[in-house]
Amino acid sequence: MRSIVLFLLLAACADPFGDAQKVDTIEGWETYLATDPSGSDKISADTRLEQLLVERALTSTKLAEYDEVITRFPKSRALAKVQAARALTQFASAEAENTPAAWEAFLAQNPTADASMRKKASARVQVAGYIDKLQIGEVKVEEVNLAEDPKGPKDGWGFTAEVTNTGDKTLDFLTLEVQLLDASGGKLVAKSYPLAGTTGPGGMSLPEEYTKPLKPGDKRVWVYTMGEIPEGWSKQVRLVPTSLQFNGNLSGAK
Repeated sequence: MRSIVLFLLLAACADPFGDAQKVDTIEGWETYLATDPSGSDKISADTRLEQLLVERALTSTKLAEYDEVITRFPKSRALAKVQAARALTQFASAEAENTPAAWEAFLAQNPTADASMRKKASARVQVAGYIDKLQIGEVKVEEVNLAEDPKGPKDGWGFTAEVTNTGDKTLDFLTLEVQLLDASGGKLVAKSYPLAGTTGPGGMSLPEEYTKPLKPGDKRVWVYTMGEIPEGWSKQVRLVPTSLQFNGNLSGAK
């Protein structure tokens, strides 16, 4: 009898909420809510748990951690911020994988993403489906004079690569994006320029060769120059097709 009374007294003195506050971790609050789901401190515990999950999600690259906030706290004040961060993370993943399935997954799982981002992703579905039919040679990187003065100072960088259409479709429009990478392969900046099309960025004229469609078997050299280079550039680059048009169907943003 005495042991039962002692147990009840100890239980009465226990402070699960206080213990959770001291630990102040996701696991600690999860444990408290699991053991006392209808306690008087439930609202406070839920609020703190939400804060911790949001903080984790906004410093995360794991889709599951974004989704936990979105699913468990659909009325969170931070919901839009978490959804936007999730979209950016999955867009980068789809870009790295660059397959129709990856882009379709992005569209299906990020209905609230920025409209321009969804438009790019929708376009990239078709581009990714044709990418294995574009043979892109090694990108040559060299310092150049931006005014094309052979005696002038080297005040910029030039990027050139040979591209071959090995598919069975004539490309009326094709844009490539050069991505400047850091030492870990992360994208620092990206610039796009057509290899085939009627006009360039902002309506600027293109070299005559670029205004001709790229027919099956055609080979063409893509050239782009850049003056401002981001800090941390490792001299590594990646060249990615981002838009194309054939059979009257445009895919990708100019």
